[in-house]
Amino acid sequence: MEKLADDWITKGTLDFEYKKYILLAYLKHVGQSFDQHKLYPTFADLIMHYKNAVQLKEGKQKLWKSFPKRLTQLDLKNFRLFFESKVGEDEQLKELEEIIDFALDSLQEHITVGKDIFDKVEKQLIIEPVGIKALEENEGLLLIDPQYDPFYHIYQYRISIFEAAEEKVRGLQTVFIDRIKKSIGTTLEQLKIQVLKNIELVSNYSAFRVVALQPYPYEETLLPIVKRSFSGYLATNYG
Repeated sequence: MEKLADDWITKGTLDFEYKKYILLAYLKHVGQSFDQHKLYPTFADLIMHYKNAVQLKEGKQKLWKSFPKRLTQLDLKNFRLFFESKVGEDEQLKELEEIIDFALDSLQEHITVGKDIFDKVEKQLIIEPVGIKALEENEGLLLIDPQYDPFYHIYQYRISIFEAAEEKVRGLQTVFIDRIKKSIGTTLEQLKIQVLKNIELVSNYSAFRVVALQPYPYEETLLPIVKRSFSGYLATNYG
């Protein structure tokens, strides 16, 4: 099972064994993807399902706390009151809790595996500017340079900054331009100038190269992680 419905826990029959079967079928696909070092979109979906399960668990706890209570014991010595809910915990609520707890443990286990892959890929990346530093780093060229690939993968990037929940959020948009074969006789600066000329942009446009030392699936792993790392690099080094 490649996809899991957003509401898979609450949708349909609320039966632990049935939900366990559905989740394990999905996680089997996740495991196969991770075995091939293919992270996306699987990793993002995995995190989303985990967050949904956490919200469900918190919602169940809030619902339980909202039920009316009755006084069962009075401790005058320690000035304490003891209450219990007037509503007995329904079998379906218990079943739901069992499903959620199993889901959280299973999803977290696979998220840890995905995070390890992400970290390994990110650690072997090298990011460096190409040519003279431009005045504006929020827009420019991104040259992805896998050392095991005879081509440069070239993108035009743009950083958007917007306010959200009292903090600034950076978004990176990229547009693919071209794949250009590497040549010993062409410097990166010359390549930058040629690309900018072809797409009719000014020559002092920012350009950065991201070197990937080890082979990973390009679309499913390397490209998404390069984008996240590059966005963080710009935020750290250029504010």
